[in-house]
Parts: sequence; structure tokens; C-alpha cells
Amino acid sequence: MNKTNVLNTMKNLKYLFTSACLLLFVTASNAQQPSLLALNDLTPKGIDKDDWSFFYDSENEIYYIDFETVNMNLTQVKMVDLSGKELISDKVADLPVNTIYELDCSSLENGNYFIELHSYTQIIKKKVLLKK
Repeated sequence: MNKTNVLNTMKNLKYLFTSACLLLFVTASNAQQPSLLALNDLTPKGIDKDDWSFFYDSENEIYYIDFETVNMNLTQVKMVDLSGKELISDKVADLPVNTIYELDCSSLENGNYFIELHSYTQIIKKKVLLKK
């Protein structure tokens, strides 16, 4: 087996292992009653609402956003209320494209919010309901 085949095999095993871990995490999270529920997906032109993944850890009140599933280079992650008031903002342009970002929601009250993923030219929004 040459070096290229070994590297490709290792890369495929990495993706398989990561997928299996995320599947186990989602299955375990769904077994518990989740506190943060997706209500509505709003996406920019060309981005399917199912093309990005995120998972909620209800015990720690953290939203995990998988940057690798987003089809654009992200510059900022925000949590805003329904009136558009920015509650959480983090610049992420320097993070790798395969980052799993952690959005801490523990400081927020119950209610409806938008998670916004900003790129240089577009914004993806996901409406969520936070219930503690």
C-alpha cells in the first residue's frame, strides 16, 4: 500500500469515526427531552436548510455548530432576539473550516431567538426556541 492510499484510508476513517460520534451524540440527545428546538429555517440563495448541522447539549446549554457542513466561509456567529438585538457575537473567520463551534446559551432567558451564521456575502438564520 503506498503513502497516498494510507493517507486516504486514514482520512476516510476520520470521517467515519466523526460521523459515528455525532450520530451517537444526536441519539443520546434525542433520548432526553431537548430544551432548544428548531422552529423554522431561513437560508440564503443556494444554501439548502439541511446543509448545515448543529446539535444541542441540554445539560450544558451549548449549541454545537458543524462548520464543515456549511457551504461558505464563515466570519461571525451571532445569537439575536426576535427584534434583532444582538445577544451573543463571536468572530470566527480565523477558525478552520472543519471546526465544531460551541455556542453557549446558558446566559439566555426562555424565548425565541435566531442563530445567525455570517459569511462575507450572506447570512444563514435558524430560528430556535429556548426552554429551560
